[in-house]
Amino acid sequence: MRKRRTIIWISILVIVLAAGAWGWHQFDKPHQSAAGQSTDVTISGDTLYHQYQADEHASDQKYLGKVIAVTGHLTEIQHSGNSIIWILSTQAGGGGINCQLFAGTKVDPEPRTGDLVTLKGRCTGFLMDVSLVDCVPTK
Repeated sequence: MRKRRTIIWISILVIVLAAGAWGWHQFDKPHQSAAGQSTDVTISGDTLYHQYQADEHASDQKYLGKVIAVTGHLTEIQHSGNSIIWILSTQAGGGGINCQLFAGTKVDPEPRTGDLVTLKGRCTGFLMDVSLVDCVPTK
């Protein structure tokens, strides 16, 4: 009886330690850009924005969490601390595509406002603008 109870407690301890090790591994994984990942969807910025504006729920099911290549005209480049955000304009006034570049991404030469650019990033949804993170410019 005592031996059985000891085996049960040791088994529980091993399971808890294994779960803790797996959790730490997931937490400590390095952050990855979209550069090395395959593109799930290639789309223009206007089309992406209009689809989200028309039906956000359906667009989330299509694009949320997926790697998307978006082409559009650069409206603005924002520098906020270590992060750089490229904003692509759409023909619908007031909305656009916010593309946060992956930390440490160097673009040479840096494009100017009005240039046509293509960025690849992971879609995080819609909040007045469509948001992409971990973006890298493609050529």
